[in-house]
Amino acid sequence: MGTLRGLLGRLFLISLGIVFPLLLLEGMVRVAGIAPPAALQPPLWEPHPYLGWFHVPNRGGMVYSEYGEFQAPVHINARGLRDREIGYAKPPGVQRVLILGDSFAEGLQVPLEETFAKQLEAELNKTGHPVEVINAGVGGWGTDQEAIFYAIEGFRYEPDLVLLLFFPHNDVLNNYAPLEIARLHGAVQKPFFRLEGDNLIFPSFPFTDSEPPETESAPLLPLSEWLNRHSALYRLVIPHLRENPFLLRLFGTSGLLGSMAVFAAHDPPIPLSYGIYRPTDDPQWQEAWTLTAAIIRRLATEVRTRSGQLAVAIIGAPEQIYPERWAATLQRYPQMGDQEYDLDLPNRRIAQLLEEAEIPYFDLLPTFRASMTRSDVAPLYFRHDGHWTSAGHRLAAQTLSPFVADLLGISGNKDK
Repeated sequence: MGTLRGLLGRLFLISLGIVFPLLLLEGMVRVAGIAPPAALQPPLWEPHPYLGWFHVPNRGGMVYSEYGEFQAPVHINARGLRDREIGYAKPPGVQRVLILGDSFAEGLQVPLEETFAKQLEAELNKTGHPVEVINAGVGGWGTDQEAIFYAIEGFRYEPDLVLLLFFPHNDVLNNYAPLEIARLHGAVQKPFFRLEGDNLIFPSFPFTDSEPPETESAPLLPLSEWLNRHSALYRLVIPHLRENPFLLRLFGTSGLLGSMAVFAAHDPPIPLSYGIYRPTDDPQWQEAWTLTAAIIRRLATEVRTRSGQLAVAIIGAPEQIYPERWAATLQRYPQMGDQEYDLDLPNRRIAQLLEEAEIPYFDLLPTFRASMTRSDVAPLYFRHDGHWTSAGHRLAAQTLSPFVADLLGISGNKDK
């Protein structure tokens, strides 16, 4: 009996030695207010029969970084755009630019007035000519969804110029069903174009979400959801634990690190998105590029038939701009060290594609690389989130303003 009591006593002391410091840390984190909230953002998207998903009109709230990198107020207008209220009819004497893009255009990480679209609008209006820049960016979209949006909704705004923000890191993959569905572990979340010879075949509409593929059960996921709701300490540390490859392999499928870790734990050793940098003749990537080219040409034709013009801004990924980001990627995925990569390859490919289609474009990568070397320039990308900071949005807007002004025929300031 004495031995049992001694054992129970030691277990109690050990438990107390673990629980008390955790409770103390929990209290300190709460007092300091350094943990993100349990809900990082309001539900801003809903299923859409043509686009896969789209913004919920008149929805809004605060969007937070789980790493504490930002918090920004977000409001979706009555027509489902992350913009101020804008009617379809173009005011007399005003020129319009419609921005198509994914999360870089959407810009949930910064207030609306600091997004690329609004900063570009401010730069263009310095010429003395009234210009409205309309932000139609939606997080996660590929070029295919952006082209469909223009065909069913975007043209109603009567844009003189449609500026497509093209992000090679994932746009090519997003457009091609076999790669995108593989990236999502079998889930089909949107309609896809396909090619039959040289013919671009439109998706079948209306689209409905497929049943999610069956996955292994994550027995500790309910516990992680409870901890996320009730523990500030858990919310503070879990994003960093999830980034550790060893811990992800060890605990990811259990659900203890959250639902995002359950998904990431089933990823291949090398994420599919980095295939965009491989100078190989992989048939799937070749088909993805061919399909992307066909979608962009179709969009350009659609815009021209409505008396507008399509132009493209090519966005660089953080690993293309910051050498330390690429080094960290190679360290996180050691299997990548055995393969050849060319970080400039996707930009050269999209540039060649656009030149052949006679579509004007501007590659932001050289400008962002040059600014990165200056000590007086604030970080252009959030370290963890990977999207533009306010400084990144500003640099993109200032760099592209002369390019867009030339296309609109408003170069120069009439006040000079």
